[in-house]
Amino acid sequence: MKSRTLNSRAAMTAFVALVLTLVPPALLVSAADAQTCKSNQYDMLQWMAPQFSTYNGHYNMVYPVSGVFYWVKSAEGFPWDVDLFDANYVYQSITEQNWNDPTTYKVFRPALPWMPRCVTKPTSYRKLSSILLAPSQTMFEIHSSCTSYTMHSLGYVVNELWGPAQRTIAGRTLETLTLVYKYTCDSNHNNCKYREDFSMQAGLGLSQWTYYTLQNGVYKQVNQTTHGAISLGSVNPVHPCW
Repeated sequence: MKSRTLNSRAAMTAFVALVLTLVPPALLVSAADAQTCKSNQYDMLQWMAPQFSTYNGHYNMVYPVSGVFYWVKSAEGFPWDVDLFDANYVYQSITEQNWNDPTTYKVFRPALPWMPRCVTKPTSYRKLSSILLAPSQTMFEIHSSCTSYTMHSLGYVVNELWGPAQRTIAGRTLETLTLVYKYTCDSNHNNCKYREDFSMQAGLGLSQWTYYTLQNGVYKQVNQTTHGAISLGSVNPVHPCW
């Protein structure tokens, strides 16, 4: 879903607002503190949002108690991506709609599983995981305000995790895992119209995002964002609707 909730997690979403108002940035907990994986596995939370409140082109704000992390894209506290995690999966939940208005957003109902939380480390580059979703599992609301929204679906979706590979991004050569997120596919999960690649580097988190569209059977790059070196940094996410 360009731009950038399990029903059983609805109560958690309401709880997040309380957590964000009560926990000062200095006490935000490292993603490592939510570790649930074995030594021979990747903890994908650590790849998506590095430890502590950090900045690498966006702010990585992790709230282990409530199972939520934010990619906040400006010092104003929005826009953002709001993602969920538990012992089983990392999920896409919410992303902005209008970058200048935090009362507009898209939210999956239920949250969309992106990848397993724990992934076995391979001995060579390969596909590490694959999640196939039907249209009934990719429903989302587009909010024009906190209370006004329309329902939509991404159709058939394929989420694949690939790696590890040594990749150079912004002059940094590091072990890299890539989430390949394809949507609006045919009923065989092929010929997906849209594709987003999230390249995550060890210790840095999301280093590069690339957006493609399928044109004459070939994916053509439409947009790309490359993130900078990581540093400590925090921001209070602004979310007036929850």
